[in-house]
Amino acid sequence: MSAQHLVKSRLLNRSNLNINFLPLDFQKYIIHEIKNGCIHLKLSPPRKSKLGDYRYNYQQKSHAISVNIDLSPIQFLITFIHELAHKKCFDKYKGKVVSHGQEWKSMYVYLLEEAKSRVSFSKEELRLVNQYINYPRASSFPYKEEEKGKKKVADLAEQSKFKLENGRIFQLLTKRRTRYLCTDLNNGKLYTVSGNATVEAEL
Repeated sequence: MSAQHLVKSRLLNRSNLNINFLPLDFQKYIIHEIKNGCIHLKLSPPRKSKLGDYRYNYQQKSHAISVNIDLSPIQFLITFIHELAHKKCFDKYKGKVVSHGQEWKSMYVYLLEEAKSRVSFSKEELRLVNQYINYPRASSFPYKEEEKGKKKVADLAEQSKFKLENGRIFQLLTKRRTRYLCTDLNNGKLYTVSGNATVEAEL
């Protein structure tokens, strides 16, 4: 059996009913947090636009976190912590702060630092965790070296004016979960821009 078939076989053996494919330390951390926070954890099929999300159901007064099932163990845990930071910010601020604003960034960094004292990481895993501690951002997609320290559209406040790497200039009108309604300042038309788009400069 080829390496590719082995990888596919491993993914197919993963179940959306459990997290047994994760290291035991990772499992214990996640189970402790979902029990303490009364969170419903859902393992989602692979999604290109996001690795996870957090939702609060106002009618049922319930919390839910989803994480893509195909992620590597360390990316799964980092994504879970990313969404857990949203849940804890909701608990504290009741939705009155910007989704990926300073309050969320502070909570995310705090949870990542705390995880370092509760979970045994390999040298490479610890390097990845420290990347997100040093550069907390809206997307939990893996970092590329050239993106470190650069803002994403999702990191901006509403009404911000910004320039993308392709040279187009926009003003952000409404923040959404993955795409953001913006005005193109050159032609006045409305467009949706990915929250993961890299910002060349704020204006």
